[in-house]
Amino acid sequence: MAVAQPVGINAWANHIVLNGDNWDDLIAYLNNQHRHNYKFTIVHIGDSHVQPGIISDEVRKTLQERYGNGGRGLISPLALAGTNEPSDYLLKSSSSISASSRLLSSSKPAGMGMTGVAVKFSGASTTLSIKAKRQGDDFYRITIFHSPSTPFTVEQNGTIVKGRQRSNYATDYVLDSSADTANLRLTGSGALYGVRLLNSNRGVVVDCIGNNGATYRSYLNIDNFARQISDLEPQLVIISLGTNEAYGSFGSITSNIDQMLSDIRRQCPRVKFLLTTPMETQKRSSRGYHIQSNVAEVRDLILAYGKNHQVPVWDFYQVAGGAGASNRWLRAHYMKTDHLHLGNDGYHLQGSLLAEALLRLLTGEDDGSDIVAPIKQTIEPEDPATEGEETNEGEVEMTEDGQMIKND
Repeated sequence: MAVAQPVGINAWANHIVLNGDNWDDLIAYLNNQHRHNYKFTIVHIGDSHVQPGIISDEVRKTLQERYGNGGRGLISPLALAGTNEPSDYLLKSSSSISASSRLLSSSKPAGMGMTGVAVKFSGASTTLSIKAKRQGDDFYRITIFHSPSTPFTVEQNGTIVKGRQRSNYATDYVLDSSADTANLRLTGSGALYGVRLLNSNRGVVVDCIGNNGATYRSYLNIDNFARQISDLEPQLVIISLGTNEAYGSFGSITSNIDQMLSDIRRQCPRVKFLLTTPMETQKRSSRGYHIQSNVAEVRDLILAYGKNHQVPVWDFYQVAGGAGASNRWLRAHYMKTDHLHLGNDGYHLQGSLLAEALLRLLTGEDDGSDIVAPIKQTIEPEDPATEGEETNEGEVEMTEDGQMIKND
C-alpha cells in the first residue's frame, strides 16, 4: 500500500534564494553545449541525514538526466569503518581492517580525511573490490584519497596501474577498461579515505560527504579539510548541517559557517555555495516528545548568515511545512519513530524537492529572488507533539551514529 505524502509541504517556498550572489557563470558553464567532456561537480556535505546518500542521489539523478552522467563520484569506506553507507555502491576488502577512524571517534588510529572516515588494512596489501550498483555508473577513471603523501601501489589483473599524484591526499588512476566493477590490489601502509569513480562522458558528478553526528565544527577539525575538497574541483558546494548543533551548542555556528566557507573559497576561488536548513524535529523528555525549538533558532541563524554574506540558501525548514511539520511527517510515516531522522521515503522526498529547486534555478526558470516569508519563524505548531510515548526520566543526547540515548 502506498504511503501518504505528508500534507503541508510549502511548494511556494521550494526555491533557492541567491541573496545577491550571481550564478550566471556557473549556469553558463553547465549549459554550454559546445564544451566537450566537462565535469560539473557538486559536493554535498552533511550529517546523518546526508550519510545514507539518498538526498544527494536524488539531486544526482535529476541533474544527470538533464545534463549527462559524469560518473558516480566519491564513495567512502563507511561500512569498512563500521558505519552505514549508501546502498548504490559496495567497497569490500580481502584483508581485515587493522585500524579505522570515524569523524566523532574520540581516537582516530587511522587518521582522518575529508570523507570523515579512514581505514587501514592488515598486511602489506589487500584486494579492494569496488562495485557501482546503479545502471549507467560504469567507471574507468578513479581517484584514490589517502593519508598524506602515502599513495597506494595499484594493480589490476596482475598489472601495475600507473598513478598520477594529484596532491598529498589524492592519486589518479586510469583502469584497463570501463565497467561497473573493479578488483584492485592495493599495496602500501597508508590509510584509505575514499575512491572517486568517473567515466569519459561530459555531465554532472555529485560527491557526497555525510557523517553521523556531524557539525560545522567537526569538519573544521579535519586537518586540511578544504585542501582535500579542492581535489574534487567543485563548481558548487551544498552544505546541509545544523541539526546536531541544535541538539548541542550552536552559539558559534555563524563563525563556524564563515570559517568553512572561507577555507574552501581560499582553495577553490570560483566555487559557489548553497546552505540548507534542517526541518523541525522533536526531542524526548519524561513526558514524551516535544518540539526541539533550537532547530528553528539554528534555521534563523543559517538564513541570517546567507542574507548577510550573499550566500544562497534553500530553506528546507519552511519547505517541509515550517513549525508543526514534524507531526505531519510522523503521521505520514516519512519521519522515523526517533522523531529526528527521516525514513527512506522522507529522504527521497527531501532530495527530490532540493533537486527540483536546483534545476529551476540552473535552467533559468527561477531567478533566485527573495521570497515573501519572514526570516524569523513565529507560527506555532498546529498541534502538540506526541505525548506519553516515553515515560523514562532523562533528556536525550545523540551518539556519533545519530541515535538517541537516555541521559539519566
